Amino acid sequence: MILSHKKKFIYIHVYKVAGTSIRSILQEYDDQSSADFPLIENVKFFLGKRLNYFSKWAIDHINAREIKSLLPEEVFNTYFKFAFVRNPWDWQVSLYHYMLQYSKHPQHRLISKMKSFDEYIEWRISSDMELQKDFLYDKNGKILVDYIGKFENLQDDFNIICSKIPINYSKLPLANPSKHGHYKDYYNNHTKELIYKAFQKDIEIFNYEF
Repeated sequence: MILSHKKKFIYIHVYKVAGTSIRSILQEYDDQSSADFPLIENVKFFLGKRLNYFSKWAIDHINAREIKSLLPEEVFNTYFKFAFVRNPWDWQVSLYHYMLQYSKHPQHRLISKMKSFDEYIEWRISSDMELQKDFLYDKNGKILVDYIGKFENLQDDFNIICSKIPINYSKLPLANPSKHGHYKDYYNNHTKELIYKAFQKDIEIFNYEF
């Protein structure tokens, strides 16, 4: 998350959706402080950073529902809130390779022991499912953000965000990429269908197809 009081915006960071690139541009506007959150949450954020960047307590990847519960109502309701999402089939290929390539990821060992991408998909949908919509909607299905950009249209959508904040337009750098081929090359009919069924809500809400 990036919170800017000066520019009155909140960026919700869905992991492996160009967040590092986006943060590199927006970080200079982040002026949040410990005064924005209750003491216990500040302790959790501190520990989350110390334990691991990917800790559930780290502030970087908290969802809109959690942010709404922590910030003053006036701040959350009046600030411009935005995020980016990604094609679920592509998202999983990126996650898989990132966990393989980044040895500090808490699931690196687990994923490294898997024999194939197919095995990873089976594990993902049965043991560690997380929808992108859950970052951006409440439990009743109400959207909590003002704008959702798409990874597939990254620069154009980021330009729209820049115009709304407003800040000067900036070219997003290529940061923290996982190395892999085109996502379609990793799927067979079985794993393709597994993703469709598991991530159907994301696919329908954000209008994706294989």
